[in-house]
Amino acid sequence: MRSVPMALSFAASTDLPRPARRTVKGAFQDMADNQSTDINVQAKQDFLISLTTNVSPITAVSELIWNGFDAGAQHVKVILEPNELQGLHAIRVSDDGDGINRNQLDALFGGLGDSWKAKSHRYKGRTLHGKKGKGRFRAFALGESVEWRTTYLDGKSFKSYTITGRASELTGFRASPPMEAESEGPGTEVVIENLEASLPSLTNDKAQLEITKQFAAYLTESPGLTLYYDGVKIDPASVQSSKEDIHLGDIELQSGKRVPVAVTIIEWSVPTDRMFELCDKAGVSLHEVPVASQIKAPGYNFTVYVKSDHFRDLDTAGSLALPELSQDVADILSAVKVKVREYFRRRILQHRSETIQRWKDEKIYPYEEKSEVHASEKIERQVFDILALNVEDHLPAFDEAPSNSRRFTFRLLAQAIRENPDSVRTIMEEVLNLKKDEQDDLATLLQKTTLSKIITSAKIVADRLNFVEALSDLLFNKDSKRKLLERDHLHKALEDESWIFKEDFHLAGSEKTLEDALAIYMDKLGKREDEVNDTSPVLREGGKGGRIDLMLARSIQPTEGAYEFLVVELKRPSQKINSEVLVQIKSYAYAVVADARFHQKKTKWTFMVVSNEMDEFARNETKQKDRPEGIVYQSEDSGITVWAKTWSEILNDARARLNFFSKQLDYQADSDSELAYLRRAHSKYIPSQLAESATGKNADLDEEVAG
Repeated sequence: MRSVPMALSFAASTDLPRPARRTVKGAFQDMADNQSTDINVQAKQDFLISLTTNVSPITAVSELIWNGFDAGAQHVKVILEPNELQGLHAIRVSDDGDGINRNQLDALFGGLGDSWKAKSHRYKGRTLHGKKGKGRFRAFALGESVEWRTTYLDGKSFKSYTITGRASELTGFRASPPMEAESEGPGTEVVIENLEASLPSLTNDKAQLEITKQFAAYLTESPGLTLYYDGVKIDPASVQSSKEDIHLGDIELQSGKRVPVAVTIIEWSVPTDRMFELCDKAGVSLHEVPVASQIKAPGYNFTVYVKSDHFRDLDTAGSLALPELSQDVADILSAVKVKVREYFRRRILQHRSETIQRWKDEKIYPYEEKSEVHASEKIERQVFDILALNVEDHLPAFDEAPSNSRRFTFRLLAQAIRENPDSVRTIMEEVLNLKKDEQDDLATLLQKTTLSKIITSAKIVADRLNFVEALSDLLFNKDSKRKLLERDHLHKALEDESWIFKEDFHLAGSEKTLEDALAIYMDKLGKREDEVNDTSPVLREGGKGGRIDLMLARSIQPTEGAYEFLVVELKRPSQKINSEVLVQIKSYAYAVVADARFHQKKTKWTFMVVSNEMDEFARNETKQKDRPEGIVYQSEDSGITVWAKTWSEILNDARARLNFFSKQLDYQADSDSELAYLRRAHSKYIPSQLAESATGKNADLDEEVAG
């Protein structure tokens, strides 16, 4: 940026008093050259040329606009003067800032890399954009000849003079002597002539939008400022469809430093490139990073303004030149992307809700309003909503079709989903006319499965979400925790929900003694030549027979001839995992290790004891060096592993596995859905009174373990 504030006084209508300036200019030109001052720039010509190349015309004009605002201007105006060939003759950028003080010209305008802005950062209460005095050279990216016509306050009177420069002689500028100004009020006008080309990017339809994007956050933060571009006032609100401010608070960087970050998301009503604008706290844009495919928001045109004064520090250090290599930028954008994705998920759901409500108001929605909707019908409605929204978004003129036609289309689609899902592809292809790529996606999916199975899969996810939260209520509700019995209630329900422990295990046996488990295991392995007719039970330490509460066997072989088994020992919710419990589960493991029938090298056993809580001794046992947390014993060959876990850990693992599907379905389990699922799936083992007590809205949760 140039190194001093530039400005030009404005009339009330923001029109420039050009005749006065031309009179001053004429007086300047009549003076002898020896009355002018040469300003030498302490830099090599090739370096200065590099500042004028690889700069887009929009960027160059933006730099001159920033110079005006940095000079304290309230109004900045860009005038594009056409020539007779419908091209551009000249570009004028004027402002009503403080002007360039002639007495400080050599130090300020002749300097490079030591701008006054780099030292102060703020001027008249505003954050400054420039810092290194490079901005004035950006003007030469537009044309060969650049002239600054400036008026400043010298004591009690205003004086005017000009500074001229040429792209062919960037190491020197010439300043005319100051004269009494004929107009009152400071300001600067930058005039670029002998333009490099026709510069269509400054005159096309996108130019005003690009300028609007550059200055949207800054103008919003400073509502008293005005900017005109080619006769049109830049008003960010005029092309905004939505604007949201999000405060992220302090973000911790990998370096350990914490920096405050805020985000403004502006949705545009016109097409535009998606960008992250890296700004300082005041909204001054310092650099931009393409959003690309990092944010999924089909149909939305938006800009994300990421505001933090830390970007100013990074810019000063030169770290924003290649933001993709800056770890600090990566850390900040990582947190920002999470919030932006959440924002657009809400916006998409909002759009979906508004559209569905409009269908209901138009009486074309095929489902009736009900106080209670069964889970299967809820899933069916969600599938319909997804397909129907595709119709609304992609079918030409669907919204303008008669209501009777749209009502029939929706009823046909709903009936197909409910009664004959396999016909949905044909109906969508022949009647709904989805886009070809969307038809292909659905057709490919339906070649491998049916829509009814897709709906069933979604229902399974919903059932699992309900069970996880219902189980949490059963375990952590203080009343039900005391009433819940290990074998009569808990593990009976878990026989049908063994996925809660691990997806790739299925139920193999329950309430079996270890000798029964061995029989299952021997059957899996097949007959061995050295097999002995030994029907004696497996004994734990002390000669006691062992019984497992619940046994889960892996449903697939990891490799040929290899098998894995999982043994789960469930404890009553009131029984903490302590030293006695750990000895018990380890004794099961030792029995397997000691028994000759289980010396197969390709067999792995995992033992697990689960309860609501564990005492300090047990917790310390689960934290062993060089082992994942939770392992309390592991044989040297890893054939035997013993885990101790709380129900909180089991439930959180299950929630994490279901999280993605929950978000895609936009499904949240609540007390009503949990209770309905327990009654439907587990009423045989979970008494209704116990289920109601656990899932009731006023249930008293044991927060210590539930959290």
